[in-house]
Amino acid sequence: MSTFNPMIFLTKKGKRNILIFTLLCFYCFFFFSSSGINSSNDAGHIALAYAMYQDHTVCLNDYAETIVWKPDYAVKDGNIYSDRLPGNAFLMIPFMVNFDIVSAIIPGLPDQTLPYAVVAMTLLPNLCGVLGLLMLFLLCYRFFFLGYKSSLLCMVIAGFCTLLHLESIHLYSHAPSMCLLTFGVLLALQSKEKKDWKKYLYSLVFVVSLSTLVELQNLLYLVPLTLYVFHVNGIFTAKRFREALLPLTISFGIFAAFISVLLVYNYIAFGELLLKSNTYNPFFTEEQSFITALSGNFWEGFGELFVNTYQLESFWNWSAGLGNDIPGVLNVNPVFVFSILGFIPFYKQHRIEAILFIAMITIAVMIAAFHVTTLVRHIFTIHLLLFFPLVFFVDKIKTMSGTKKLFYWSSVTVVIVYSFVRQQYVSNHYFTRDFSFGTMPYLSNWEWFILLNIPITIMVLIVFLLLKHIGYLKTL
Repeated sequence: MSTFNPMIFLTKKGKRNILIFTLLCFYCFFFFSSSGINSSNDAGHIALAYAMYQDHTVCLNDYAETIVWKPDYAVKDGNIYSDRLPGNAFLMIPFMVNFDIVSAIIPGLPDQTLPYAVVAMTLLPNLCGVLGLLMLFLLCYRFFFLGYKSSLLCMVIAGFCTLLHLESIHLYSHAPSMCLLTFGVLLALQSKEKKDWKKYLYSLVFVVSLSTLVELQNLLYLVPLTLYVFHVNGIFTAKRFREALLPLTISFGIFAAFISVLLVYNYIAFGELLLKSNTYNPFFTEEQSFITALSGNFWEGFGELFVNTYQLESFWNWSAGLGNDIPGVLNVNPVFVFSILGFIPFYKQHRIEAILFIAMITIAVMIAAFHVTTLVRHIFTIHLLLFFPLVFFVDKIKTMSGTKKLFYWSSVTVVIVYSFVRQQYVSNHYFTRDFSFGTMPYLSNWEWFILLNIPITIMVLIVFLLLKHIGYLKTL
């Protein structure tokens, strides 16, 4: 008679299956805790995607006050346009196509969409959140060779106890931006000491340039990422510097192609070659130029991003920190305290990579802190880079013994539980959301969830196998 062997979970296949199962659970959790349109922000992205796909236009006059409302739109010559960059809407369109295909193949499905295909489009941030978690796990386990249990724990904490949950359940631009940039970081790390480093450079430039159509400031991350690839592959030596000229030229061409897309879009919409799509927002006049938009007080902005110094009430009165007033990272997700402490061993063990992460975090913080309107979600693009060093802190605890180990594990557990409850409160009370703990607004769309994911699953498998075949990804 055979007996159950728990060691099966420690095999390579067992670890992979646990990871896949955990990610699938998060995917379901993100989708079922979504609730459609939350504010004028995601409504603007949805309206633009709908107008481009359904009406083949970027003018949103037909959707004023139905999908588009104050203060997130632009006005030029009496016409209404989106004040968002078009990248997020571009990424939504394939999900709308998927919705139409499934609807055509299987008639009579319950229509739970408000407005058009919002349920299908919601899968975009859901998937970005799950892919972000996968990439966080790969950072910990595959790229920095940290323990499987520590890496999995780090991933689970990020999914439940940080703003990744909130950004993965609504159609803002932040989840796609985070996903694309984190993938660019993985590509840069993968290039280290590789003969074919150029293909990783081109790939990361492509991915990060694509992300600039989602959030424009992402173009700045190309500088530290490119410098990292050159440094770890010895391109800065006198003998090899000439090797960088052609890759730099090609990389600039890739970047210029994506910026051209943005310029063309803005020319079609506004009749001008603009980079800022919110230049003509009538409610935020400071957005008319980069200088006025970034004229805020840095220290006030820094405090808002991390500890909410100017609204200390939000520490004990959670209702004071909702909507655009979500408190700073260390307030709403205090588990980040351990991430910051983890930067010390991270820097000691992987100095160049730590400098890369710190440089990218610094860029994000500088832009958000100097912005006239400082919001914690404005640094979500580097959310996982800021969170990642937590795994080093966890690994450090594992090496301790006795009372010290018990004290640290107890402290971490308490903070994790608090961060989880605090985060669920924020997610359940965000703008139009007013749900009790454990509410799953999209549970009624379970049929759509299954059917829409059939073609998505096929596409994901094809892409995964392709990336594996050409050596871009290493699997467990």
